[in-house]
Amino acid sequence: MGCEWLYAIHEEYGYLALQNICFQVLYLTLFLTYVKDKSNLLLYAWTTVAGSAGANLINFMRLRKYCTWSFTWRFSWQKHLLPILVLFANSLVNLLYVSADVAQLGVMTSDYYVGLYSLASKVTALLKQLLGAVIVVTVPRLACLYGQKGGEFLQKLARQEKEALLAISIASVVNVNLNFLLIPAFKEAGAALATLLADLVTCLACYFLAKKLARLLPSGKKLPSSLLGCLYVTGSCWNLSVEVDRSRKGEIFVQNRQKALVKR
Repeated sequence: MGCEWLYAIHEEYGYLALQNICFQVLYLTLFLTYVKDKSNLLLYAWTTVAGSAGANLINFMRLRKYCTWSFTWRFSWQKHLLPILVLFANSLVNLLYVSADVAQLGVMTSDYYVGLYSLASKVTALLKQLLGAVIVVTVPRLACLYGQKGGEFLQKLARQEKEALLAISIASVVNVNLNFLLIPAFKEAGAALATLLADLVTCLACYFLAKKLARLLPSGKKLPSSLLGCLYVTGSCWNLSVEVDRSRKGEIFVQNRQKALVKR
């Protein structure tokens, strides 16, 4: 209903940012003012809806700036049904991928560990939102390429929804199974490790799927050397942090070691 994709196409990112900030401030104000204890559960739900659906309503009312809209039953649903189902399946699997660790942690442990994990996972959620913003900004540019070079070029460059669905499905299966193995022994640390390994699986799956379409990834010769360099720096820092016991000499030695490695 909010049609944020339409405003993204016209690159109204300033409007979208200002609108989201205003409604989040409204949500926070209502929440802190009226929600006091667990008896205000229904009021909490309404404030949450006001924070999200209110922005969508403003967007919907502002659509006439770019287009007119009306209800119709004359559309070629056969043409659009399969892509819509692929996108829906992608969103569904992504939701499973994101929510599985918290759900399994709550079932297999207690609310205490769920709280610890949920608080820590907010940091990674911010990073994922940043990457999502990069994707949103890229969409209008791809639409411009579509107009300049035709649909075939855009098809080769971006509309790989099935490949993305395959990658996220593999990662979801890995995440759920690892949660069953690691959570009973390591609690929230096991859930975090399972998510990390699942993210690595996603990265590797996307790497092999994208190799057929682009050459923007590191070559096979440079990648091992880069990984070995990262492991060398990590190991050096860890050893020095244990042996030097936080002395200033140890910090200077670590900095010099890193500078020497970069120059090489």
